[in-house]
Amino acid sequence: MKSKRQFESAQEVRSFVQSCEADFEARLSAVVEKVCGIEGLKLIGLSGPTCSGKTTAARKLDEAMTELGKNVHVVSIDDFYLNREMLEQRARDNGGGIDYDSEDTIDFDALAECVDEIFSDGPTLIPKFDFVKGVRVGYTEIEADDNDLFIFEGIQAVYPKVSELFHRYTYKSIYISVESSIEIENEVFEPNEIRLMRRLVRDFKFRGAKPEFTMYLWESVRSNEELNIFPYALGCDYFINSTLAFEINLLRPYLEQILAEVPADNKYRERADRILAKVKGLEAIPETYLSPNSLYNEFIRRSGK
Repeated sequence: MKSKRQFESAQEVRSFVQSCEADFEARLSAVVEKVCGIEGLKLIGLSGPTCSGKTTAARKLDEAMTELGKNVHVVSIDDFYLNREMLEQRARDNGGGIDYDSEDTIDFDALAECVDEIFSDGPTLIPKFDFVKGVRVGYTEIEADDNDLFIFEGIQAVYPKVSELFHRYTYKSIYISVESSIEIENEVFEPNEIRLMRRLVRDFKFRGAKPEFTMYLWESVRSNEELNIFPYALGCDYFINSTLAFEINLLRPYLEQILAEVPADNKYRERADRILAKVKGLEAIPETYLSPNSLYNEFIRRSGK
């Protein structure tokens, strides 16, 4: 995909943004249409690496299936996390760092029980995890019937153990990710670099995370992706490319503000400077040009989740 360093007019920018968003909506809608046509489907897995657009895809699926008369329940697999104290104790026992990413961080027994309940006659219990306290704080009870559809959203949906559990039943998997690079004159922004930029902005705006902390976490995130996500992604049924050609221009002013805060003596200052050098001089695209249901609500202006 290609963008520009400078545009001829505001109208050109607006048209460019609208065209890019329409292209993404078409890619997303094509998959939604296929999934909606599957008779008897009650279970969908929605996965992808961090900052790929899973929330937007889940919302789109929810809206489409609801229009067809389905009772849709979007379930975050993150709510099946083991309590933080257990993960910390495991790290102490193993003499290593805390594992927040692998399939071993999930209470698999609770997840398996929940999935089995969906296809039984009794109620289904969905746990709720408090990420501030690091503990499970309760359950939501759902009386599922043949008209209910459950979308399990999270990077963990592609993990072999989780995928095998879902495949016991009629199940379809969707994988969304930044698949295309973006070229702007002589600069090329690769997919993983784009996702890091998205995460730097999102975590700063919505989680209060300092950029150096996000870049520190990024190392373990990328390691887990290479080990536990990318090798299994090709086994998914449907794929959605969430790259938007205009997004580097959109992110530039946010990145300049955020990365300026990395201390000069911090180990991530050099990486911050490399990013800043690549985006320097790009014409900024204002967020006011985004559509109300833009993918970028996930990263710069929250709507809903």
